[in-house]
Amino acid sequence: MSLRVYNRLIACFEGKYQLILRNVENFAERTSVPFSYAALLLMSSLWFCTNFGMALCLAKTVLARWMNPIFIEIENQKKITALASTIDTLEAQIASQEVFIDTLQKVIQGKSTAAPASPPEEIPPPAVVSKPPKEVPTGTLPEVEATQKSIVPTRPLAKKNMKKRKQTTTGLFFSPMNGMITEPFNPKNGHYGVDIVATEKQPIKAISAGVVVFSDWSVDTGWVIVIQHHTNLVSICKHCAVLFKKVGNLVKAGDVVALMGNSGEISTGPHLHFELWQEGMALNPEDFINF
Repeated sequence: MSLRVYNRLIACFEGKYQLILRNVENFAERTSVPFSYAALLLMSSLWFCTNFGMALCLAKTVLARWMNPIFIEIENQKKITALASTIDTLEAQIASQEVFIDTLQKVIQGKSTAAPASPPEEIPPPAVVSKPPKEVPTGTLPEVEATQKSIVPTRPLAKKNMKKRKQTTTGLFFSPMNGMITEPFNPKNGHYGVDIVATEKQPIKAISAGVVVFSDWSVDTGWVIVIQHHTNLVSICKHCAVLFKKVGNLVKAGDVVALMGNSGEISTGPHLHFELWQEGMALNPEDFINF
């Protein structure tokens, strides 16, 4: 019995057949398709394998985004790692900005700032000299900034180092105000800028293009505006009467940023106290600007 069934199956697979399609109304032949069971089995196997392969490929790629929890977890881990790296970068930037802002605020308020970690050999170690304020002679112009409570330690620049700094601050600078210098740059006495006297409420101009990083009131120095220029050069105008620029404003060389005044507790008369700083080092404005 089994041999007969086997023979019939062999005959069935080896036999060739023809599928004829006829019209129902007149039984006219429409088309005919030759086939065999072996060919039919082969086509079915190929169709099944093709569909199975496509389904497996989709399950590993496209469908995995919605159905495979492991794939979703891996993608989330990648996003978390990228966010953590971004947060670390932002924290480092914020810490650097906080140090810069803290140093700048100490400079504005006349408080001490830390000296650089590794000073050049040409620069001697920092020295802090505290002297009492000079008495103002009768009939002379007021001496300002001599009564500051704390003094910022600075390093006197060697001639070679000063040449390097002048090279890094190359460019033509506008004079912030036309007037007479009554108190020159004297870091030994805690005077880190120059005092300029002119007519009251005379315009104060930006010495070069830059961005305003501070524009506010200080108890000791009154209305203060700080502008950061190229090569990390910072200019500071103190004791102003009116400020025309806010933090974040861009200024061009010669733009009016404030008016000269007599604001602040340590000011003894209408004048402008002007300072130049670069990388935490006080510079003599007369070395770069013709007043």
